[in-house]
Amino acid sequence: MSIRRYLDVTEAAGSFALTTVAAVKADLGITGTDEDAYLGVLIGRCSDDIASFCNRVFPVETLRESFYPQREYFAYQVPGGVNELQLSRWPVVSVSSVVENGTTLVEGADYLVDAENGLLTRLDGLAYPRAWPVWPVVVTYSAGFATIPATVEGACARLVRARWFARARDPLVRSEQTEGLGRTDYWVSDNPAAGNLPPEIADALDNFRVPMIG
Repeated sequence: MSIRRYLDVTEAAGSFALTTVAAVKADLGITGTDEDAYLGVLIGRCSDDIASFCNRVFPVETLRESFYPQREYFAYQVPGGVNELQLSRWPVVSVSSVVENGTTLVEGADYLVDAENGLLTRLDGLAYPRAWPVWPVVVTYSAGFATIPATVEGACARLVRARWFARARDPLVRSEQTEGLGRTDYWVSDNPAAGNLPPEIADALDNFRVPMIG
């Protein structure tokens, strides 16, 4: 069954940075503050690229998501529903309310939350799983990572480091050769799925990617 959904951010994250200037400076061995502003810009760019690659927002935000299941009527059949509602964001930190056709449901009695996967399961009067009826459902919840996973933070720091060292060269140059000293080849992406992320960073982030459907 197809479902129309609308997602509104009611409380945005205070920062979308996936690492810190302090962490990157420690990695690069920088002790002064002269480069702090530029490192902050690099962190913002790298964080955006990682979020885009993973198709997700990592920090916690408060959201209101509305679901409108498509109704299909048959003379011989009561309109069916969906077994589970898949929220657009996860992991779920908390669910503030679930309102079904104007009625506020009770967690544990009317529905269950799979916080890790962002799934809501409807319950019947005996607290047994059932399909969600074909009614509009509005879910208000918070989702994201209260602490950025170490793998993601590390990938962002490595990406900042790589771009820090590459800032002085022409990005269109694939290799340079110095007579008598040798040749240096630079990495250039040839994988559209990885975007502009180096393979080792894309591989590290693969488990955090949200599949795109449609």
